[in-house]
Amino acid sequence: MKTALLQLSVSDDPEQNLQETRRFLRIAVSEGARFILTPEVTNCITTDPAQRARVLHTEAADPTLAALQAEARTHGIWVLIGSLALKTEDAGGRLANRQFLIAPDGTIAARYDKIHMFDVAIGPGENYQESATYRAGTQAVVARMGDCTLGLGICYDMRFAHLASALVTAVRRFCFIRLHFLRSLVLPTGILC
Repeated sequence: MKTALLQLSVSDDPEQNLQETRRFLRIAVSEGARFILTPEVTNCITTDPAQRARVLHTEAADPTLAALQAEARTHGIWVLIGSLALKTEDAGGRLANRQFLIAPDGTIAARYDKIHMFDVAIGPGENYQESATYRAGTQAVVARMGDCTLGLGICYDMRFAHLASALVTAVRRFCFIRLHFLRSLVLPTGILC
């Protein structure tokens, strides 16, 4: 199966990000891709809480999810949305960092919430506290994609061997782990990808 990985410069504007995602997706389809993957937080990346409150949605109301489901249905393709930042019912107002596998009929074949939050101190003045914004997921997820079985994971999840090992054990024959690292974090954190 021909696969395309869309590399985007995701901004804090979900409408602009969706236009770019759809444009690249359609190019990939025109070149024969049947499985298309997007990056982590395809819909929006911002550190501004007010911007998040203005532009993010729940899963049921998210326009990026609905549009990519429609694209999958229109083109009869599989789409793995690296993740979407989504509002939740979390008491602290934290978001979900949720990955979706969309089937060729546009339905959600699987969803996965990132388990391991990127809470690290890289050096003086460079600290990340993802858990302040996102709530952690609680379950590993494997999903069927036609004749393949996929193990799902997002970014920092791959730093934890127990998750990857559990996915490989569950999948046995084939395991695809979707990961996306910010290039700037590769060297400082020692992550190889």
